[in-house]
Parts: sequence; C-alpha cells; structure tokens
Amino acid sequence: MATDVSICSNALIMLGAAPIASFTEGTKSAQVASNLFPDLSRDFLRGHPWNTAMKRVQLAPQSAAPAFDWGASFLLPNDCLRVWEVKSGRYDAEHKIEGRTVLADVTGIDLLYISNLPVDQWDPIMVTAMTYKMAGAMAYAITKSATLADGWMAAAERKVREAKTVDGQEGTPDDFGDNPLMNSRLPGGGF
Repeated sequence: MATDVSICSNALIMLGAAPIASFTEGTKSAQVASNLFPDLSRDFLRGHPWNTAMKRVQLAPQSAAPAFDWGASFLLPNDCLRVWEVKSGRYDAEHKIEGRTVLADVTGIDLLYISNLPVDQWDPIMVTAMTYKMAGAMAYAITKSATLADGWMAAAERKVREAKTVDGQEGTPDDFGDNPLMNSRLPGGGF
C-alpha cells in the first residue's frame, strides 16, 4: 500500500539517492520531499478527473443566502480540490464558485468533484505517475544535474499522460445528451 513517504522514497531511489523512512528524519532528501509532496500531489489530483478521486454529494443551501445576484450558496466539502460538475436534477445548474462555496439559483445541487484522496486509496497507475512526478521535481535538488532533471521531468510528463489515458478509458464515455448543435452533424440535421 502506497504512502506519501513511499512515493517520495521510491522517487529518490530512481534518482540514485538513499531512500527515506519519514519526512522528519532530518536529511536533505526528506526535507526536499516533505516540502514538495503536499502541493504536487494536490496539483496532480486536481489536474485530471481521476476515477478514483471523484466523489458525488448532494448539497443543501446554507441558511444565509448571498448578499446579491444568487439565490443560494452551498458549502463545498472539506476534501474538494476541484468542482467538476454542478447539477440540479438532471440538468446543469448555472453556478459560480467563490472561495469555498458554490453560488446558484436552485434549492439543492448534485455536486461531482475531485477529492483530496489519501494516497493509500490511489489507483496503482496514479502512484507510479506521481512517483515519476516527484523524481522529476526533486531531480535537480538531489543530483545538481540540469540534464538529469530535464530527463526526469520529460519522463514524468509521459508517465502522467499514460496514466490519464488509462484512467480515461475506464467506464462508459460521457454522453452529450440531446444537443441540437451536435445533432446537426448527423444525417437529417438537428435543427
């Protein structure tokens, strides 16, 4: 089972450095890893609708409505990194994100979002991609070689792209619904 530390430790091994057992062990490698991992892992999760990290929740409005323009505000879940879809019933709800709230003119929303999923719940291909991403991010600080750092960054980009491709192939593709513009491309048109 992967952990924050095991991902960073494996990335260090890939760079030819000694592995770490914790972020607090007092070595330069542990310090670099502990500084980079939190932001990079959130960026990694936020950058793609990973199947494993998606969550669905129905939200009720907060008791106080926004001061103007919108009829209701909905507090985002604590683990929400990125709002992916806001619906009211079967239809997209016109909305605006402000801070940690969703503003909308509906009485309730169905929220699909990317969560800040703990590493031990990640798909194995995500773990591998993040390990490469950490190797790329730590390469210069650990090896002092710009060439090696550039090589690891390129390898990380390829591995992340591969992981996104595999992730995107799982499940049924999203349906665009009955859209006149899309249907106009079919024989007989849609207008």
